[in-house]
Amino acid sequence: MKGEALKAWKQYIEPAFWLDASREPSAIAFCELWAEFRAIPSHFPAARHTQMRAYMSELGLTDLRNRPAPGETEKDPFFDD
Repeated sequence: MKGEALKAWKQYIEPAFWLDASREPSAIAFCELWAEFRAIPSHFPAARHTQMRAYMSELGLTDLRNRPAPGETEKDPFFDD
């Protein structure tokens, strides 16, 4: 990742302590769509907006009320060390 996609990763994904490794593909897809949107917002089709919003929702980036509090998440035996 580079450019706006990397910025999105650092701004939105890295601080998202509630995400585990199973969400990585969705996180990457969101960041790549974000980069497309930032490049030329006026040429970003509605279908892409819908996809981006769906990823944001799936990753818990759109509604603070749906996020677990710090320390509230359980370790995942498959993905966490």
